[in-house]
Amino acid sequence: MSLARFRHIAVVGAALLACAGEAHAATPPTLAGGRRAGPLVVTHGGVGSPSSLADGPRAAADTALRVLIAGGSSLDAALAGTVWLENDPRFNAGTGANIRLDGRTIQMDASIMTGEGRFAAVGAIERVRNPVLVARAVMDSTPHLFLVGEGATRFAHQIGFEDVVPVSADAEAKYRLRMKRQAEVFARTDTSFFDWRRYWNFPGPLPADVLGWGKRGDTVGTVARDARGRFAATLSTGGTSVTLCGRVGDVPVYGAGLYAGPAGAVACTGEGEEIIKRFMARSVYEALASGVPARRAVERVVAEFPDRFDLGLIAVDRDGWGVAANRDMAYGMSGR
Repeated sequence: MSLARFRHIAVVGAALLACAGEAHAATPPTLAGGRRAGPLVVTHGGVGSPSSLADGPRAAADTALRVLIAGGSSLDAALAGTVWLENDPRFNAGTGANIRLDGRTIQMDASIMTGEGRFAAVGAIERVRNPVLVARAVMDSTPHLFLVGEGATRFAHQIGFEDVVPVSADAEAKYRLRMKRQAEVFARTDTSFFDWRRYWNFPGPLPADVLGWGKRGDTVGTVARDARGRFAATLSTGGTSVTLCGRVGDVPVYGAGLYAGPAGAVACTGEGEEIIKRFMARSVYEALASGVPARRAVERVVAEFPDRFDLGLIAVDRDGWGVAANRDMAYGMSGR
């Protein structure tokens, strides 16, 4: 072998190793997916949820798959998966929804969408156990797409949903822990932190022990593909604890938190304001529609997202599935 040829091989090899190193460095902490035919369900427990809680999303995915096997639609399955997670108090939705700054308020958001383009959502709803089912009722029983606040709550109670505050021991423990963390932030006087005291808009006074828990919103979600190749996505969240009363994130915003169409379904979790600004779910869906595999589509978006913000994604397409997050994220997948 000539010296020139050897040098050429060495240069190419070094370049390949460098590229491999860059690719490895850019790999999201949570990444999974691949090709999969037939009925399929993917769930998540919210970005930041530890993999030690993956039994929850796995059980949700298995439950949703049983709905598909029994002949249910992709929407029926996606609802079943998210309801399972709403009923698991370890996750920030339904019974595990975050308690707000005042120590009493629980406001939840939920949304659903089918591959045929049907969409419905509720925002800042209170006193229901399963807000995602209220979103289904909005879709099936009203001419509207989106009900919010007291109107959404009254609608739910009017049609038979139990009037119950979905508080749990898990949510109360999270609240106490975040209150301790808030003390350090409230003690600061610089302008790099939002002053929650100045803009306090809850009905009661600021509790004496409210002193920024780290913003940790989390969301639970499900995407599904049924035996006929139809798609659906559902999301539910208790929102963030450190927020003004009435704040709504990406979950119920059309095209932001979730999206479904004839090419697949996408559900997001993470920093709601940033997800909204990027029209995130619809953007990922466009990649699926152009032929990008689900795993590659979610991996690429997470890798390009500013790392200072949380982001997690799940997706299914005609041929497979994908999960990616820039933090640890519990997820489940079940197919047949």
